[in-house]
Amino acid sequence: MIDKTPPQAIETECHILGAILIDANAIERTIDILPAEAFYALTHKEIYHAAIDLYQKEITVDFITVSNWLEEHKLLEKVGGRTYLTRLMDTAVSSVNVDGYAKLVLSKYKRRQLIAAGMEIAEQSYDMTNELDVVLEKAEGKIFEITQHQTDRFKPQTIDECFADVWSKIQHGESPTISTGIQSLDKLTGGMLLKDLIVVAARASMGKTWLGCHLANHVAANLALPVVFFSAESSKEQIIKRFLSIYSGIDSQRLITNKIYKSELPTLETALGVVKQLPIIIDDTPAELQTVTRMRSNLRRIRSQHGRIGLIVMDYIQKLGDRAAGNRAQTIGKYSGAFKDMAKEFDCPFVALAQINRGVEGQNNKRPGMADIKDSGDIEQDMDLGLLLYRDEYYDPQTKDRGLMEIHVAKNRNGPTGICKVNFERAVGIFSDL
Repeated sequence: MIDKTPPQAIETECHILGAILIDANAIERTIDILPAEAFYALTHKEIYHAAIDLYQKEITVDFITVSNWLEEHKLLEKVGGRTYLTRLMDTAVSSVNVDGYAKLVLSKYKRRQLIAAGMEIAEQSYDMTNELDVVLEKAEGKIFEITQHQTDRFKPQTIDECFADVWSKIQHGESPTISTGIQSLDKLTGGMLLKDLIVVAARASMGKTWLGCHLANHVAANLALPVVFFSAESSKEQIIKRFLSIYSGIDSQRLITNKIYKSELPTLETALGVVKQLPIIIDDTPAELQTVTRMRSNLRRIRSQHGRIGLIVMDYIQKLGDRAAGNRAQTIGKYSGAFKDMAKEFDCPFVALAQINRGVEGQNNKRPGMADIKDSGDIEQDMDLGLLLYRDEYYDPQTKDRGLMEIHVAKNRNGPTGICKVNFERAVGIFSDL
C-alpha cells in the first residue's frame, strides 16, 4: 500500500482552478460541493482557499483578485507566482462542467480519506489495550464522517465565520425549536430546542411513556420528520399498540391484551393504515444489551437513510447500564452525557424519560422535585429542559383535578420555569390543552 500512489486528479484540479480564474461565476458551482482540503496539490489548496475567502466576502473572484489575495497573505510565490496562475487559465475548459469536475476531485479525496481511515482502524485493531466497542465506534464514526461530509462540522470557528449561518436563519425566520403539540407547554418553554437534552421524569404510571409517544407522534405526523424511539422497557409491539390507541381511541390495555370488539375492527384498521405511514423507527433492544455505541451506530444509519432525524426518545434512562453497579449515579451520568452529545451530533432534541425515586410516596406533597430523579447524578446538570409529571388522581381518586396532568418545567436552561396543566386521557394517551 505504501508504494501505491494515492488517488488523485491533478489535471482536473487545474481545470477547476483555471475555470474559476476565468469565470467569476464558476466558484458558485463548486463551493458547496468541494472543500479546499479535497485538492491533492498543496498549491491548489491555497489557490482555491483564496477563491473561497473572496467569494464569502462578496468580492469578484478572478485572476487579479486571487493573485492579490495570495500576495497579501504572502502565498503568491509559494504557489508559483502569477506565472502559474496564468498556466492554470491556459488549461481551463468550459466552466459549464466545473461542478462535474468538482465531484471527481471530491471522489478522489474521499478515497484518500478511506485509505487513511482504514490504516488507522487497522492500527487501533492491533492494539489490544483498546476496548473493542471503542474501536468499532471510532471506525464507524470515521466512515460516516466520510460519507456524509462530516469532516468539518465541528471544527472551531470564529464568531465572524459562524455569523453568516446565524444571520441567514434569523433573516429567514428559521425556528430552532420543534413544537411539543401542547400549546400551553410551548408557551412556557418555547418548544423543544434542537440539540437540547430534555428529561421527562415521573413516578411509575404517571404517563411519562405516553408523553414520549405523544411527542414522537406529533413530530412524525405533523412535522413529517423521522423519529427514533428507543424502548428499553416496552417491546415494539407494545409501543405500536400505544400509537394505535392514540389514533383509534381504543383503550390501550385492551389493545395490549388483544381484547377487541368486532365493532371496533374497522376503526382499528383505519388507525393501522395511519400508524404504518408514520416515520417512526422503534428500537427495543433489551436494556442489558443497549449501549451508547449501539445507539449512535443505529442513529447514524437512520440519518444516512432518511437525511435527518427530527427527534430521539429513550424510555427510560435508569433501565440502562449495569444495574448491579455500585455507583449507579455515575453509570447513569455517563448515559445522560452521551445523550446530550447525541442531541448535538444529530441536530435534534433528545427526550430521555426517567424514573422518580420512591421516596416521594412518603411525602405529604407528592409532587416530585429535581432532586427526586432516581440515580440523578449528572442528569440534572446535563439536561437543558427538565419536565416533572404529576397526576393528583393517582393518589386521590376524588380529586377535582381528575383527568389532568401537571407538567412542571423545573429546569429550563434557555427560558422560564413554571407549571402548566393539560388534559390527559390515560386510556388512549391523548394530551390536549385545557
